[in-house]
Amino acid sequence: MESDTEPSTPVSTLEATPETEYENRIANLEAAPTQSTTEYFSWQQLADISERLTGLGEQYGALTTVCTGDYVALGTERGSVVVTDYLGRVKMALGSAASAAYGAVSALAFSADHMVLVAGYAQGFVVVWDWAKGTTAAVSRPRQASDSPDAAGHPAGTAITCVGFIGASRHRYISGSGGGLVLYHHIVRRLLTTMSTQPLASDGGVLFEAAALARGTHACVTDDLGLVAILTDSSITIVKTRHGVEQQYRAGFQTAEGTRRRTVARRPYAGSVAWQSAQRIERPATTPAESDAMLPKLAYSWGAHIHILAVHLDYNVSGNGTALGSAAPRVQFERETEWTAIEDVVFCRWIDPTTLLYMTQSQRVFVFETQFAQETEISTAPPARIVGRAWVTLTTGTEAEPSYAAAMCVHRRRLFAHCGSALYVGRLLMWAERLELLATQGQLVDAIALATGFYQARTGQIVVGLPRVQRAGDAGQLRRQALVGGRLADLMRRALQSTLAADRTPRATDAEVRALATVCVQACLALSDMQILFTDVFESFATEPYRLAFLETVEPFILSGAITRVPAQMLNALIDVFGSMLSHVQRLGAVLYALDLQHGEFDIDRVLGCCRKLRLWRTFARVWLDLGDPIAPVASIIAAAAQENELLDQEQLDDEAPGAVILDYLDMVMRGRSYPDGQLLKPQARAEAYSARVAQLVFPPATDDAKSTFHTLRALLAIDTERLLETLGHILNDPFTSYINLIVKPSSPQASRDSGRALRRASQVKSLVQVVVDALHALTMAAHSHPEQSILAPRQIGLLTSFALILYATRFPLVYLTDATVSEWSDVLLTLNDTSTRVERENAFELLFKLNPPPVYADYIDRVRCAGFFRVLEHIYYTLGQFEDALRTFLDHPDFAQRRAVFAAIQDLGAASRPHAAESVCRFVVSNAAELVEVDADAFVETIEIIEALDHSSVVDALNEHPQLQFSYMRALLDPAPEQHTPSDERLPPNIGLPDEQHIVVYPFQSLVPDNAQSANKFPQALHERYLELMCQYSPGAVLPYLKQHADQGVEPLRLASVQTVCARYGVNDGLVWALVRLGDFSAALLTLLKEVDSETSRVRAAVPETSNAELTLPDGVVSDEQEIQGHAGLTDAGRERLEDHLRVAERCIGGCVDVCKAALTRLGKDTPNDASSDETQNKYRSLVSAQLCDLWLTLLRTALSHLHATNRTLDALPDVTLSATREAWQLVSSRQRWMLQTVLDALIFAASPASSFISLRHIIQQLIVTGTPNDKAHVDIVKQSGAARSLDIAEIQHLLAVAVSAYKTEAQLMALTNVLVDYDLFTTFAQLVRSQKQGWRVPTDAQPSPALSTRHDLCCLECRTPLFADQRQEHVMAKLRGQIAQYYETSALRVLDLHIFEDRSAQWKWMKLRTASTFDPYLGSSTRQKAADQVVLFKCGHGFHQHCMPGLAHKDLASGCAPECVQCADRSTVFRTGATG
Repeated sequence: MESDTEPSTPVSTLEATPETEYENRIANLEAAPTQSTTEYFSWQQLADISERLTGLGEQYGALTTVCTGDYVALGTERGSVVVTDYLGRVKMALGSAASAAYGAVSALAFSADHMVLVAGYAQGFVVVWDWAKGTTAAVSRPRQASDSPDAAGHPAGTAITCVGFIGASRHRYISGSGGGLVLYHHIVRRLLTTMSTQPLASDGGVLFEAAALARGTHACVTDDLGLVAILTDSSITIVKTRHGVEQQYRAGFQTAEGTRRRTVARRPYAGSVAWQSAQRIERPATTPAESDAMLPKLAYSWGAHIHILAVHLDYNVSGNGTALGSAAPRVQFERETEWTAIEDVVFCRWIDPTTLLYMTQSQRVFVFETQFAQETEISTAPPARIVGRAWVTLTTGTEAEPSYAAAMCVHRRRLFAHCGSALYVGRLLMWAERLELLATQGQLVDAIALATGFYQARTGQIVVGLPRVQRAGDAGQLRRQALVGGRLADLMRRALQSTLAADRTPRATDAEVRALATVCVQACLALSDMQILFTDVFESFATEPYRLAFLETVEPFILSGAITRVPAQMLNALIDVFGSMLSHVQRLGAVLYALDLQHGEFDIDRVLGCCRKLRLWRTFARVWLDLGDPIAPVASIIAAAAQENELLDQEQLDDEAPGAVILDYLDMVMRGRSYPDGQLLKPQARAEAYSARVAQLVFPPATDDAKSTFHTLRALLAIDTERLLETLGHILNDPFTSYINLIVKPSSPQASRDSGRALRRASQVKSLVQVVVDALHALTMAAHSHPEQSILAPRQIGLLTSFALILYATRFPLVYLTDATVSEWSDVLLTLNDTSTRVERENAFELLFKLNPPPVYADYIDRVRCAGFFRVLEHIYYTLGQFEDALRTFLDHPDFAQRRAVFAAIQDLGAASRPHAAESVCRFVVSNAAELVEVDADAFVETIEIIEALDHSSVVDALNEHPQLQFSYMRALLDPAPEQHTPSDERLPPNIGLPDEQHIVVYPFQSLVPDNAQSANKFPQALHERYLELMCQYSPGAVLPYLKQHADQGVEPLRLASVQTVCARYGVNDGLVWALVRLGDFSAALLTLLKEVDSETSRVRAAVPETSNAELTLPDGVVSDEQEIQGHAGLTDAGRERLEDHLRVAERCIGGCVDVCKAALTRLGKDTPNDASSDETQNKYRSLVSAQLCDLWLTLLRTALSHLHATNRTLDALPDVTLSATREAWQLVSSRQRWMLQTVLDALIFAASPASSFISLRHIIQQLIVTGTPNDKAHVDIVKQSGAARSLDIAEIQHLLAVAVSAYKTEAQLMALTNVLVDYDLFTTFAQLVRSQKQGWRVPTDAQPSPALSTRHDLCCLECRTPLFADQRQEHVMAKLRGQIAQYYETSALRVLDLHIFEDRSAQWKWMKLRTASTFDPYLGSSTRQKAADQVVLFKCGHGFHQHCMPGLAHKDLASGCAPECVQCADRSTVFRTGATG
């Protein structure tokens, strides 16, 4: 590294361009026509320099680097640096023969005074040029491979990607290469000029950019630090270079996956860094030294993420909270803002202290305002694409985005870019330029909208040239409004003239007119200048084609409250235009309602006439109220309501109808509020005056002529009486009305003398409540006294009287009335013939009686009963001590809720200590028990439980003449939750609740529960039995749930014999079956259900259509079209539903039969003799149980089979001409009966398990085969009725088993299984059979011996030589199995045999376990227990041998050719050839 002053070859000797030439030249360029302009940004070509680039390229080499300041420095690929002015005149060409070896210029930077520049070269050289003199100030040479490791410099051949001066110095600068090495250079001028070079960072990664903090417009302590920011692919580092190199800040980059370094090789990367130096601004600060300065900021990007670091100065450097006098502050860096761009950022620079400009990899340019965190895309690339240099990629070999730092730079708020053969300068447009640009392009509407946004500081965009608004009303806002206001008004005038001109061709469209009107209104509202809107703007739109569009545009601004007052001419235009259009009438009313119409500013008669004509009554009332006359609208609106016939029978008024408007108006005004917004009227005196005037109009003092005096009140009542009274209640409940007092003068001396009530005395001051009560009383008395005058309808009289009395009683409870007044009120309430107001009149009369009790209650009894006032009648009876009559009034009341209240009254009287009350209650309850049950049986039972003097027996006895009511009472007493019992079809079979063993209540089999051994219960047994009898009559579907409920609770208040008798008497089969099962009479239970099955089967046969096609044939043999359609249409939906209904009942009956059989197995199987019993006794008992169980299953199976066979025979016997509906019906019946049979068989096979050896499948199958019938007479009856008293052949047995064993599909499997079950009881559980089938066991179809197996030492059959074991794969496996079997037979005393059957290799060997539980001797024909010597081993071929012969046979040598023999029973060995049975 060395420092020298190598001379350069000057090309031009012109004097340096003065500093002002830059501004002048740039100003001239901006005045010229632009080449590429958007709404925010403008690109201009530097034509003078661009024209000379070609010549300079030929002379010095192609352009590689550009740097701008007061001059333009151009670096070339031959290592030359050319400095020009902005006119393209060459000021100096820097370069020599020696510098030609430096390589292409890869980086350039001017010093702060623009007189010195530093250049970096592609071969690693860094040169400082004093370009004005044409000499070099210093040259930093690259480090060669032969240099010492301590030598400073960039590696030879590494391009310098960034250079820059530190602060304002010419002697301190940095340089960075793409390999990640950044060097700090310092030229020291003392006695000799020397240069020191010091590394700042060497991460060994990719260096995106390094930037030194330049000196700003304000001196800051950071200027003395010499800060440098270094951005690599892994971190951002800030170091200080003055007074020693020291790291100030460092942060690693974070990825979306976490804080790990991203691998550069994955995709192209980009990064850029830029300093914003300290600037002088006007803002408050915390320290005096920095009161008018904005401290430096650093912006850097990595990928698409932009980060901004702010510099903070910490003056409290002592560490204990005190300042250290003149000590330098501590510099700290904090994250200020983070932002994510739409794609990777390749270049970023500061335009001003709060605006950052950056460009993405697709050369889209954005501006980011850090103060508001607001991003704006200002422009795409200039007309030609910006040239980027891949210095990093060429230097490091790592793929990265091109570097644009050598092709772009920012100087004095302008962006300079090198685009191929030209240089461009870009800038942000000033606010006025943007407006003028839009106006020039004819986009005046957009220009007005943008100017309005400028005026209000609400554009959401970057704005150049206008002061920033920090808060409303500050100096910045005032200056902004002063600058923009005039321009905004001028734009509106230009737009109105150009758009609405009469000679414009073509005329403006409706959309254009409305858009212009909208922005003009918004602009005038922003300017707060309604004069422009109502003069220039309104007059421009006043012509006929545009007037409607303008008024419709102004309408939403009026409704929103933005415009509250309009001039008279605009109001008249609104009335004329909107009033002439039916669709706009309601909109006109809303507009007039929203406007603040002041007296003297509009034509009153025109507005009111328009409202009256168009029926805008709300606006009509509001205008009068604003004019100070609350009385005027009342008469007009009431008259309009009368004309529209809004009478009493109208249920609901329209909101805009005059009747609804007047009631709302009265509600608002009399409560001191403005109409219709409901705001309190100010001042208070005005509100009270308005309320008093309206009250005097509606409720004037009474006179002799009530019809004319209360004209207004009667008109209001004619509109809607109920709503008027509701409105009056709302008014009088408002606290405001308590302040309203009226001065009322007596209407006449006679009226004053006749007034006997305290409230109607001749008082001059009355409250509003008193005035209302007086008016209503006078009006109702007159209407009731003179019905011929038709003053009021009866319903109105009742409602008004009730309202007035209730109002009087609630407001003046301590004011008593005279007897004459009470008599008047009572006469109206009691004699009025109107049932619709009975409840209201009763409430009023009850209050009147309580506040003014009569001297003699008995005088009112008949009149009150005739009026239907039962509550008042109750009160009278209570007062007189006639308690039975008082309770009777509840039952006579027409309201059910009031009738139900009798129970509460009974409870109150029963608990009262009044004399004779209890006796009266008892007499009343007994004499009226039937009516009380009809009201509410549950409440009646609860009441009897509470009153000690009453008992249930007396009530039940009193209900003997009413059995159905007696049942209701007893159900509420004994079964208090009847809603849980879902009423079912009375024909459905019982679900006795025995599917699982844990739900069974087991009783001893040999000692049934006696009838007199029932558990104690709260209620007598006779009561339960009586309830059961009634339940069987009136709710048979609830019998079984009731019985099961008490059985599950463990307390049975019923005798089973009684249950059986009652259920049998009334035909409640579910209860009967339940009782029979509990008694252990399973045969009778099964017989009951099977009878119901037969009955349903008969109904099924009756429901099947029997008509044939032959019957549909006409006499001449021709079939009509309609008959042919009916014959081939199939079963109808109604017929199918009827059949399925009966079949569903039969299926449930079959399910009940299965449950009975299961219950019998569970009960009888557990009820065994004790252990002390002898073996003979136990065997006898087991034989008896087995016979009984088998007979039950056999009977059920016979019945199911008989019905199925009968159906199949009928189906087979159908002739060919049978209707398709008939055939389809029989097919449906057959399939459902087959399913029933399968259900029975499944349950039977599951029940025949080793745990319960009572059921023998062999015995049941034998009984189905043999001729004869069971001995039980009941069973005989069943089979006779069903036609099943014949024996079954083998084919039917196969059919039966095919239904049961549905898993076996082939005929051979069914045949083999049939043979096994008929000959020997081999398979004891259906579960084992299914499990074996799933494991792949197959029964062979033939029993021919295999010659290949004759030589094997395996056990085989005598007859056919079928082997017991056959394995052709593994000899050691077979030997092991043979040993296990042989050992098992020799040592085990159990009668169990494991048969492992192995198939060939293709089928894979499988196995199955078979158990022998009993033997069968075909000569006996019945089930017996044989000795062990008679046990038989059955081969898969169907041949059997005695078990005791098997050990000897197993050890004989089969290879000798002599066949083994069963020694003891050789003569009987052929008996067990079950394979021949099929």
